[in-house]
Formats: sequence, structure tokens, C-alpha cells
Amino acid sequence: MTVVPARVARLGVGIAIVLLGGCTLRRMEQTATRTVHVPAAGATVLVLNAGAGNLKVQGVSSATEVLVTGTAHAATVATLNGIRITSRRAGDTILVSAILPPSRHDPGATASLDLLIQLPPSLALDVIDSTGESTFRNVGTMRLRHGDGGLDIDTVGGKLDVTDGGGDMIVANVYGDVHIVDGGGAIYLNNIAGSVSIPQDGSGEIQLSSIGGDVTVGSKSSGEVAARGIGGNLAVRANGNGSIEYRDVKGHVTLPAARYH
Repeated sequence: MTVVPARVARLGVGIAIVLLGGCTLRRMEQTATRTVHVPAAGATVLVLNAGAGNLKVQGVSSATEVLVTGTAHAATVATLNGIRITSRRAGDTILVSAILPPSRHDPGATASLDLLIQLPPSLALDVIDSTGESTFRNVGTMRLRHGDGGLDIDTVGGKLDVTDGGGDMIVANVYGDVHIVDGGGAIYLNNIAGSVSIPQDGSGEIQLSSIGGDVTVGSKSSGEVAARGIGGNLAVRANGNGSIEYRDVKGHVTLPAARYH
């Protein structure tokens, strides 16, 4: 008979417990699909309250409805059953909301809802999104209030207005003005037809390229500002401890005292 040393035996038991515990944790993840269809005929605006979870919004030229597909995540079946999507129509406005149970500081009540939204690109968007990665493609004029998480926005058919709590932001191909108030994280803007205004920004670099109009950066705590290919004026009012670099600016350049390019 083979004798197993007590230390090895205890280690084996420990590994077994960890493995069993891991299996238990995986079984705790409950998921379900939620789907909503809303006819878009006559609508001009989508108001979206996305809640916690990842968000992807895609404009589809052939779309005749707003199609919302959600993947609900929860630690328990009871919490999962409380996750839903509501929709209603008010005149020319479509309202869609993600409904999640309150957490009550209970791990068993943790919930999120990942959303994929396909819609006609002509609809204007008014979006509130609390946490998670958010992606927008081929959408209309948009106002976005976003909490934490990355932002990736490409192709906006009009003005873009973003209030962001934190996380890196990539914005490209906007056919209007861009206005951003940012709590922190890098900002990358490319190919903006109109002017860019960033009156308040926390930490993180700002890179701007191929901007059709003016660029104005107001209060900024830290991080470099780099601007290239500016069709109008460039003004950086205040920048804490970051560098400022620019080239190919067609208009006037206004920088804080003792700054240079």
C-alpha cells in the first residue's frame, strides 16, 4: 500500500476544495435573453436608459424598427427574473429602459444587462448609461451621459454631446460639433466636421486630429494636449502639468502663459 504524506494529502484536499468552489462560482452565474421590438415609423428620437452592463448601438440603414436584444446576468434566479426591458412610445419619441433590481449591498442581488440595439441611423439619441463598455456605430445626433467604462463612437450624423465620468474615449467621423465634459481618461478625436469644445477634463491625454472648426479646451487637471490639422482656432485655457503640442492650425492659437509647441 502506498503511503501518502500528510502534507501532500492536505494539499490535495485543498486543491479539491478550490476546484469545487470554482465550479460552484461558475454555477452561480445565471443568464437569460430579453428582447424588445418597437416600430420606428414616425419616430425621430430614441431615449435610452441603459443601466449597468455593456452597450452596443448600431445604426442599420434598412431598419424599420428599434430592436433591443439584452443578455441579463445575475447571481441568482430570483434576481435574474427581476431584470427586464421596458419600452413605450410618446409621440415621435421612443423610450427604452433597462430595469435592474436594486443591489441592496447583497452579492446575491448583483445584476447587469448587456444591450445590443439596432435602429435606423436617422433617429436622434438621448442616452443615459451608468457603467460598462459602450460602442456606437452609424448613429444620428446624440447626447450621452455615461458613468464609468470605455467609449468607442464612430460615425455620428450630427452633433455629439458627451458627459463622461471616466474611462478612455475614442470618437471618429462626426458630422457636426462635439462637446465633451470628462471626468478622467484619455480622449482621442479624429475627423470631426465641426468644432470641438472640452470645457472640463480631468486627467488623461487629449489627442485631436482633422478637426474642421475651432478647438477649445478649458479646465484640465493633467495630461498632454496634442492637436493636428485644425481648421479653425485652437485655444487651451488651462492645463495643469501636461504638455501642449500642435501643428497645422489654420486659425489663431491661444495657450496658457509660458506654453509653447
